[in-house]
Amino acid sequence: MHETTHIIDQATALRELALNQKKPHTEASAYTWAVTSGKGGVGKSVFALNFALNLAENGHSVLLVDADENLGKLDVMLGLSPKNRIPDVLSGAVTVSAAVLNPYPNFFLLAGSSGSMNYPDITTHERNGFIDMINSSMPEVTDIIFDTGAGIQSKVISYAAAADELIVVSHHEPVAILDAYAAIKMINAKNGYLPMNVVMNKSVNITECDEAAAKLQKALKHFLSADIRYLGVVPMDENVGRSIVQQRPLAKQFPKSSAALCIRAIARVLQQRSPATRVKKELVYA
Repeated sequence: MHETTHIIDQATALRELALNQKKPHTEASAYTWAVTSGKGGVGKSVFALNFALNLAENGHSVLLVDADENLGKLDVMLGLSPKNRIPDVLSGAVTVSAAVLNPYPNFFLLAGSSGSMNYPDITTHERNGFIDMINSSMPEVTDIIFDTGAGIQSKVISYAAAADELIVVSHHEPVAILDAYAAIKMINAKNGYLPMNVVMNKSVNITECDEAAAKLQKALKHFLSADIRYLGVVPMDENVGRSIVQQRPLAKQFPKSSAALCIRAIARVLQQRSPATRVKKELVYA
């Protein structure tokens, strides 16, 4: 009986998420970023976490959302044990603001779950309602960063296409570039006005990364009439692995490491947006 009641309550909460989507946001709304990748294993979550921390250190108020549905890992990378996670918000058990953690100044985390048997199977429409709920739940936040899953599934595309700006993390290897192109193609089909950036991660050869980025830009321009800005490389750095094992972010544990310094430089470039660029656009729903 209790299980049946829980399922009914969860279904009701999800319907409300879908039905209560707001209208276009105002200029005061948070600027939303989606960090994604076509291929897993390229270091997307490491980049998203440290990018978020760099924005926070530079005076932004940042909410990082672990949007890799049911494969969340950001809380582990931070050494945290959240009492509430995204499934608890989706079920209506807690609000977004009640679920977030605040481990560092100006930095908030909405943790995901990993391998939860009770993770709700939400529709694209319900997911869009969830995205909008996050956008409206913490008015003090200036930036929201969605760390999506990898690939081209609808759950990844939904988060990416609804953002104000996209950051694609890739690697110079042909398979990673091909997968990045596929992901960008799907996202561009949903939101052709989305400003896009690409970062080459785990670099051991800058020239190869530059050439791979140029090929990606050329293919996007030729086949999709789309532009993507190349932000540069983040080098292969053994301190990244160490920070993950120690469950402390690279930006905090090894702030002078080569990877940390490069992510900080990229964050500095990305945050130098004019007020006109950071005006909130209407969410694009799938």
